[in-house]
Amino acid sequence: MNTGDIFGRLKAHMLEGMVFHDEMVRYFSFLNLESYAELHKEHYEEETKGYRKLCDYYMCHYNELIPPRDMNRLNVIPDSWYRHKRQDVDTDTKNKAIREACEKWVEWERKTKSLYEDMCKELFINGDVAASMFVSCYVKDVDEELAEAERQHIILG
Repeated sequence: MNTGDIFGRLKAHMLEGMVFHDEMVRYFSFLNLESYAELHKEHYEEETKGYRKLCDYYMCHYNELIPPRDMNRLNVIPDSWYRHKRQDVDTDTKNKAIREACEKWVEWERKTKSLYEDMCKELFINGDVAASMFVSCYVKDVDEELAEAERQHIILG
């Protein structure tokens, strides 16, 4: 995989991450859990900054646009929720939804960490050490977010 392909995968995944956190904001807002919604708003904003930083880095260092890649469609919010009002959510449903959301978050961050680590290694193997070091910052960031998601999962478990 060449550098453009690697950055294309990273870019697509970061866009998916923005969608993921945006859906989590709406997920928790629907449940009237604004503190969790705010937490994911912050992560959405951080994802957006990281995405911009990635695009800027590639443009400045390779003088090209990152090649486009297809994004996966995320289904964070269950389809059935679109047929209900917030008032329809009972306590048991809310508690179950909170646990499921935390599981989705942990799963997303694990997947993200694995991808970023793989792309970091691939860049290094390809001899693109500076880009590998740049991507390693994303590995560190997602490792911290994964720890936060796992803590929340344990608390709400």
